[in-house]
Amino acid sequence: MANPQRVQCGAPDCKRAFQRERVRGWQLAYKAKHGQWCRPVNYAEQQREYNRQRRRELGHWRQLYPAAAAAADARRRALVAQAQTGEAFAPADVHVRDGWICQLCHEPIDQAIAWPDPKSPSLDHIIPLSKGGEHSMSNVQSAHLGCNSSKGDRDLVGRVVRASLGEPHQRCP
Repeated sequence: MANPQRVQCGAPDCKRAFQRERVRGWQLAYKAKHGQWCRPVNYAEQQREYNRQRRRELGHWRQLYPAAAAAADARRRALVAQAQTGEAFAPADVHVRDGWICQLCHEPIDQAIAWPDPKSPSLDHIIPLSKGGEHSMSNVQSAHLGCNSSKGDRDLVGRVVRASLGEPHQRCP
């Protein structure tokens, strides 16, 4: 060895032996101090319990920041459907633009009603994300949550045009 202060020579076998002795020394010191051997802990379960306790004390972030939660949900939905998010906008901007009127049933939307009530405000994609629509101001409209859920991922653009022309409208499958 070049350095007389070094405890090991650097060979893999020496490194393993040195580590083994170091860990064994730590374990013996732990037993002397605590009176029992150190048992492995399930850190994932501890982390889950810590998160549960913290959520009970502080509340879930979705309840603390509902606007941020709605924006995160919209971004996630857009990513899952692989839609191109060209512009950022707040849901309130769309509701103000549409005058707080549901564009599916044409009834007023009460902004004081909170999710998951069927009459709560939600954003409807005119051309659904799953059908290739984009997440932009020009492709979203105000809707009640119940109306939006019943519409699902159907594209109702053609049906609205037929209805305005007075043609009979067929029930959705």
